[in-house]
Amino acid sequence: MRARYKGWWTWWGLSGAVMAATAVMVAGPVSTARAAEPVPGDRSVGSGAPVEAAEIRAVVVLVVLEDPRPGAAKFPEALVDEVEAALARVYQVEVRRLARRPLPRSAFRVQRKRYRADDLLAYLATQVPAGMPARTRVLGLTTADISTTREPFKDWGVFGLGELDGTAAMVSSHRLRRKVRDAAQVRARVVNTAVHELGHVLGLDHCEEPRCVMLDAQGGIANTDESSGEPGPACQAKLDRVSPLRPAMLRSAQ
Repeated sequence: MRARYKGWWTWWGLSGAVMAATAVMVAGPVSTARAAEPVPGDRSVGSGAPVEAAEIRAVVVLVVLEDPRPGAAKFPEALVDEVEAALARVYQVEVRRLARRPLPRSAFRVQRKRYRADDLLAYLATQVPAGMPARTRVLGLTTADISTTREPFKDWGVFGLGELDGTAAMVSSHRLRRKVRDAAQVRARVVNTAVHELGHVLGLDHCEEPRCVMLDAQGGIANTDESSGEPGPACQAKLDRVSPLRPAMLRSAQ
């Protein structure tokens, strides 16, 4: 069976000490159901009209999932703007944004006070509004801690998770804010992680190209911090094969 989930991952031990970040594959199903009705407050990029690019690779829905717990950090709107701009620039995708909404309670795990990333991917797949082009992707952003299973660990904390050649990806800034020099480094980490996770959804696996955004974390945060923020030549060539640019007039047929 082909593994479907990919991501830049990290774990914090029971003592609270930081374990090294790593990237692995986890198999599991993801719902591809779509929302029955458009969600109030949805908007497209910019003035509210869809971006009219000559060619696009896909339509991507971007949504912030707010942590509803008292005192929880809010995901900065300026950082959402940076993620949006990077996705559009790096992948030539049309980005549309949905109104913010709370993290689903069904994904919360009380024991470690984390949200289950696998459940969030399934939830995100249901948030694509009706009438969107086929194969529309969705990327969620949150400040809450998220986790998944990496054997033998049942609750492995992650930076992000993406469904390989699938529908949804999720990025958490929770661990990316730790041990940083300044706010600029946080922004760079979040943006690079978002580009990485959407890369998986668009069909890119991990690679070994120096400074490529699709590098495995390989035991630390260094590859995130040193990333160029873009696919290397081999990954770009693969991206053009598996998710080619299409004329904008054919968006509904993607």
